[in-house]
Amino acid sequence: MKSLTLTCIFISIKCFCVAEDLFPLTIIHMNDMHARFEETNLLANICKENEKCIGGFARVVTKVKELRAKSPNPIFLNAGDNFQGTYWYNTYKWNVTQYFLNLEPADAMTIGNHEFDDGISGLVPFLERIKIPVVSCNINATLEPKFAEKFNNSIILERSGRKIGIVGVTTTVPSGWGRAKVLPEVEYVRKEVDKLVEQGIKIIIVLSHAGLDFDREIAKHGGPIDLIVGGHTHSFLFSGKPVGPDKPVGEYPTIETQENGRHVLIVQASAFNKYLGNIQLFFDEDGEVKRYEGAPIFLSHEVPQDPMILEELKPWKATLDAIFKKPVGCVKHEHDSFCFERECGMGNLITDSMRWAFHNNKSEGEWTGSPIALALSGSVRAALSPGEVMLGDLFATTPFGNKLVSIELPGSAIRKALEFSVSKSTMRVLQVSGVKVVFDLSRKPFERIVNLEVLCQKCEAPQYEAVDDEKQYRVVLSDYTANGGDNFTMFTNDARNRINGPLDIDVLVAYVRCKTPIEAPPLTKRIQFL
Repeated sequence: MKSLTLTCIFISIKCFCVAEDLFPLTIIHMNDMHARFEETNLLANICKENEKCIGGFARVVTKVKELRAKSPNPIFLNAGDNFQGTYWYNTYKWNVTQYFLNLEPADAMTIGNHEFDDGISGLVPFLERIKIPVVSCNINATLEPKFAEKFNNSIILERSGRKIGIVGVTTTVPSGWGRAKVLPEVEYVRKEVDKLVEQGIKIIIVLSHAGLDFDREIAKHGGPIDLIVGGHTHSFLFSGKPVGPDKPVGEYPTIETQENGRHVLIVQASAFNKYLGNIQLFFDEDGEVKRYEGAPIFLSHEVPQDPMILEELKPWKATLDAIFKKPVGCVKHEHDSFCFERECGMGNLITDSMRWAFHNNKSEGEWTGSPIALALSGSVRAALSPGEVMLGDLFATTPFGNKLVSIELPGSAIRKALEFSVSKSTMRVLQVSGVKVVFDLSRKPFERIVNLEVLCQKCEAPQYEAVDDEKQYRVVLSDYTANGGDNFTMFTNDARNRINGPLDIDVLVAYVRCKTPIEAPPLTKRIQFL
């Protein structure tokens, strides 16, 4: 495949080039559904009577059917993380996921990190029943034979006599993969792309659950790729005036240029079934993209829901509604879940509940059992709107069912963890309770903390004090975080005197019931940036 050199005029979402006899290929794509089978509110949580409902799998299917019927050479791709995120998955696990995905099967799907949340044993039954070809080129499952036989590195699809290679790739982040190994993304994509090129495949698409930053690296170094359909980072890419509730983090498509001048397109469509991605590519005889058009479709309340899917949802929904659509309290303000780059309301509520869970584990001279709590921003999965809070709302915000633990950490480890959380271009800042931290992102990574204070423990009344790197502090974490999840290894290397606690969701429910109505402002300047 020769290098791509485009001379184009970019206007809004279209790239216009000299017209010629081109092969049109339509890519319909979804990613990071996270068990949003029902329609939701704008915050991706339970839609209540006074709200305009959006999304849901029935609206996805409406638009997929429409695009498949009217678009030239359609391919429907699913970029993974269908598991986990609401009480639908907590209750029905893989079974509900395969059931509904099979009602409108994609042409290919990759494996997301949350597909491993219940281990290999929770993933294999799904793969045995799904009617979608599953691809991932960087998972070595030789030591997990039942898993290994359920997916391929890539597949080749055919449309109007043209062959299209689809290469899958999975983030190296997941745990729960048993004896399988997840290998470096860029290296193994390049190997699989080279194999497809050797077979004469001229159109190559990477179906990625590696995240936007890694997709950019794959685009630059992954060989003669035409398009990357992404997931994992819930990135809303859009050109022009955005539709829907999300703020774009980049253009649709985002374009990376290889050293040889070749342009590789990257698309992603947020998360939670709020949007359906839709891009049309036009190829010449050599398999080079000459132009493109399209944009994510916002699945607003105006998009009709597919009646067949709605009917299929009813028996599953009836059982769940009886359990999860019960009020547990109320909040006065919206508690947002935009937590990766800043303090967020839901992060504050969750970490406050974590600290509260260990309050009575105190010794003489201490005002509390654990003055500090830290949570991964990625563990905050949904927001709360003002008003009544249902049990299902809280399950959507905290779906993973992790146990809480209290550990002793030196101040240096707390500092190191906070620095690590803002060290990369796509930040995942830790959410905090009992901590005040000021960052200066213009400084070098791991030198960005300007000021760090924490609540005292051995004191008569709570007050903030500067962190002493040598002093031991009691900190509440989820067991996933305490075990080094998301590469926070300092929590395993430096921890001592661990105390196991209850499930995070049980604590959050009890906290909301105890503190309701929750009237405090959701943001309190715990995390600040200069």
